[in-house]
Amino acid sequence: YIEQDIVLTKDNIPIIMHDPEIDTTTNVATLFPNRARENGRYYS
Repeated sequence: YIEQDIVLTKDNIPIIMHDPEIDTTTNVATLFPNRARENGRYYS
């Protein structure tokens, strides 16, 4: 069983990303510390 979660980037490029939050797999929180959502997460 392979779970493929395909999401589109802002420029409509499909990528495989299992987690809906990108702060767990990227450095987005460091690069954009003031752009977190109300719950403190960064969504893909």
